[in-house]
Amino acid sequence: MKKIVFVGIGFLLWGSLLLAFEDRPILIGKLGEEGELIYPDQVEEGPDGTIYVYDAVDAFIKVYTPEGKFVRRIGGEGQGPGEIQRAGGVRFGFTPDDKLYFTEFIGGHRWITIMELSGELYKTIKLQISEVFGISGSYPLRDGGFLVLLSYSLVPQVKDDYFLYRSPRELVRIDSQGKVISRLKRTSHITRISYHDDGADSPIPFAPHFSWCPYTGQTVLFTEGLNSNLQVLDFDGKLIREIKTPLPAPEKVTGKDLDSWRERRKENFEDKMWYTRFGTVIEKYKKSIYDVKPNLSGLSRTPEGNILISGATEEGEEYRHYWLLDEEGKALAKGMTRSFGLRITPEFVFFGTRDEEGSYSLYALKRKGTEDQDFKRILE
Repeated sequence: MKKIVFVGIGFLLWGSLLLAFEDRPILIGKLGEEGELIYPDQVEEGPDGTIYVYDAVDAFIKVYTPEGKFVRRIGGEGQGPGEIQRAGGVRFGFTPDDKLYFTEFIGGHRWITIMELSGELYKTIKLQISEVFGISGSYPLRDGGFLVLLSYSLVPQVKDDYFLYRSPRELVRIDSQGKVISRLKRTSHITRISYHDDGADSPIPFAPHFSWCPYTGQTVLFTEGLNSNLQVLDFDGKLIREIKTPLPAPEKVTGKDLDSWRERRKENFEDKMWYTRFGTVIEKYKKSIYDVKPNLSGLSRTPEGNILISGATEEGEEYRHYWLLDEEGKALAKGMTRSFGLRITPEFVFFGTRDEEGSYSLYALKRKGTEDQDFKRILE
C-alpha cells in the first residue's frame, strides 16, 4: 500500500511540474543565439502557425516555430523591392490570401510590399499620393485594397522665438492599385517643439493619440483618448455611433505634470552639448496646449472580436494598464502589468519586458482558455 501511495504522489508531483511548465511563456529570439532579437518592435502569429517578429535593429522580419525555434528571416535593409529602406517605423501583417505585407514610415519606401511567406517578393502597391508621407499602420481588405494610416511631413509654425510642429495624420482607404478611394479621418495635432523650422525637435507631452482598428463589417473604431467613448466610423468616414466603455476619464494636465516632463527630458539628454544648443527649448513650453492627458495609447481587435486597449503611459512608469472589452464595450477583464506590447492571437498571448540595463525580451504564452482567461494569466 505504501508503494502505491508513493507512486501516486510521484505522478501528482510530475503532473504539477508539467502544468507549471505549460504555464511558462516561451522566450523568443534569445540574445546570443541564431535569430536573436535586439529590439522586437512587432509580433504576429502567421497564417501558417509560426511566429513573425520585426526587429527594428537589423530590419528583418524573423520567423520562429510555435516552440520558439528560429526558422528564417525576411526583408533586411536595402533600396529595392522586398527590402526595407528605413528600419524605424516598419509595420507588417498578413493579407486574406495568406501573404505577408509590410509598410515603412517617412523616409522609407512609398509603397506596400507584399511577400510570399517564404520571403519571395510577390508585388508592391505604390500609393498614388503626391504629399510626402509614411505609413503608420494598415489593414488589408478582401478586395485587395487597404485601410492605411498616413503620417505626413511635420509642419512648423512660429511661436515667439521657437517653433511648434504639427503632425498631420489621415486614415484613408486605397484600392488594389494604390489609389485613394475614401478618406475616413484626418487630424493635425501639435506634437513637437524646436528652435528651428527644419529639425532638432523634441516631443511635447499629452498630445492626443490617433488610435484605430477594424471593427465589424465596413467600419473601424477610432479614438484620440480624450474621453471614455470609442467612435464607430464607416469606410467613408461617417460617424455611425459611439460605444461607451469603462475606461477612466482623462486626467487634467497640471503644472506639476509639465515640471516632471521637463525633468525627465533633461535626464534623457545624454549629449549635454546638444541639449545646451537645442534641448533647452523645452523650457519654453510653460503651459500645456492640451488640457487633459489621453487615457489610452492603443487599441486592437482580438480573434474572438473583443477589443484590447492599452492605457496611456508616461515615461518612467513601471506598470501598464490594460482592458479587454467585448465588442459593445463591456469589460471582460482589466488589470496592470510590468509587461508591454500585449497582444492576443488564436494560439498565443505575446508580451514584452525590459530589464534594468535596457535590454528587451519577447515572450509567447501558449493559450489554453478563453481570451479573458488567458489575458488574466498575464496579469497574475
